[in-house]
Parts: sequence; C-alpha cells; structure tokens
Amino acid sequence: MMVKIIDNTGFNDIGTIEKLEKSTGIQLPSQYRKFLTKYNGGYPIPDGFLLKDKSDGSSVDRFLGIDVGENSNLEKYLNTYKNRIPTTLFPIAHDPGGNLILIGVTQDALGKIYFWDHERETDDCEPNMSNVYLIADNFDDFINELYTIEE
Repeated sequence: MMVKIIDNTGFNDIGTIEKLEKSTGIQLPSQYRKFLTKYNGGYPIPDGFLLKDKSDGSSVDRFLGIDVGENSNLEKYLNTYKNRIPTTLFPIAHDPGGNLILIGVTQDALGKIYFWDHERETDDCEPNMSNVYLIADNFDDFINELYTIEE
C-alpha cells in the first residue's frame, strides 16, 4: 500500500540534518535521512504497525521533525528521553499513547526500527532493551508495512 505523509513541514535541507548530527554526535541511517529531508515530520496514512514477531502493535501518531512544533520536535524528544532510552537508539516518532518509535544508530542495530513501551520501563529508569521491541529491519520496510487499523 502506498503511504502518504500528511501535515509535514516539507523539505529540510541537508545542512540542517548535518547540524543535528554534529550536535548529537549521531550519524543518522541513510533511509531515515532521506525521509527527514523530504518530509521533516508529519503523520502517515495508513498509520498502523505490528512488531516484527506480530505479538502486538500500535500506530504512528506523528513523525518527529527538526525545528518544528513543540509536540513533534526531534531535538526536544531526544533531550527529554536521552536518559530513558538506550544510547544505541534515536527517537523518530511517537504513538498516541506516548510510546516511541526509534531507529538504531550504532553498528549492531543500524537502521532497525524499534518500539519503546514506556509502560514497561524499569523502575530505576536505567535505559535497557527490556521494554524495546523490534518492528522492522530498516526504515523503508517500516514505512512499506504500515497498514490501516480496522476499528
């Protein structure tokens, strides 16, 4: 199914993305960089996704963007959650319940898409993978596998 990205801020020049990468010390995976350059936020239609093991799922409420509104600002989310999510992961979107969709930014997880469940966060709030679940092996697969949730 073809995914549409609605209510995005549009083109984001590569210099802005490079500035973000330099300030965070994180090199973003190329598939996500391409998406961020083209859309810089927005929400997808369809928006539903399943975990890789098909045991559960959710929906994308909004993709995060650079220099966009407070509720979808990528840098704000990164700063808010930096001590709560593993350093190997980077927030790219959120679901309606306040959970995060993350992308791997280190060699072992590079480009993989994950779901971070805040309800299952450990009491000591030390970031670990106990509440993180694989969604897709790469960003393009994630986008291409989005589906309409039947109500």
